[in-house]
Amino acid sequence: MNKYIPQRRATERWLRYDEPMKNLLLSGLLLAGFSLFCASGRADPLNAGSELYRDCAACHGKDGGGVADGTVPAIAGQPAEVIKRQLESFRSGARTDLRMQHFSNDDHLSGAEAVEAVSRYVAGLRRATPVATGTGRDLSAGAAEFARACAACHGARGQAIASRGIPALAGQHATYLERKMLEAAAGRNSLSQSHRLSLARLSSDRVAAIADWLSREPAP
Repeated sequence: MNKYIPQRRATERWLRYDEPMKNLLLSGLLLAGFSLFCASGRADPLNAGSELYRDCAACHGKDGGGVADGTVPAIAGQPAEVIKRQLESFRSGARTDLRMQHFSNDDHLSGAEAVEAVSRYVAGLRRATPVATGTGRDLSAGAAEFARACAACHGARGQAIASRGIPALAGQHATYLERKMLEAAAGRNSLSQSHRLSLARLSSDRVAAIADWLSREPAP
């Protein structure tokens, strides 16, 4: 049998269709292809997270390393569940920060899938930005104070506890940690009342020592 006969017959059948039928068939094929394209995009959360993170990178850096002066925290490597909870807190208003509330709203993160995608992307980042540490003079005092006042919730070395949404403090910029603890002690941020009571009992030197010690612990 001539190998070209099946193709010729298919061509003849196509030519017998009137123009409306041809247009309908072509539209169906295009729609099916577009649906497959969209489905493949949804199946690639890493790519979606990378695109969504572009807004975040303006402040947090491409590597998620934050800023050494303490204005922006390092977020690279934090568990996805931790990032997700923090974003949800900003979106709901439970945690306040004008920049974060703006960049986590529906104009930038359109819903739960977007929050999930960018959270997973951040969790996979590996930072290159050096951590900002303190003076190094009171590290033993910082370690002892942390063990006494903080370890019950944050663990012995300040590592993340993803199941409870607790972020890693270890490896964070000392400048950022110190600023957030002092704000909490003064009641100027959204940390819990238990944080405020614990931190209000500490001198500014002890707060700086804790921050310095944590910054030198292994980052996530």
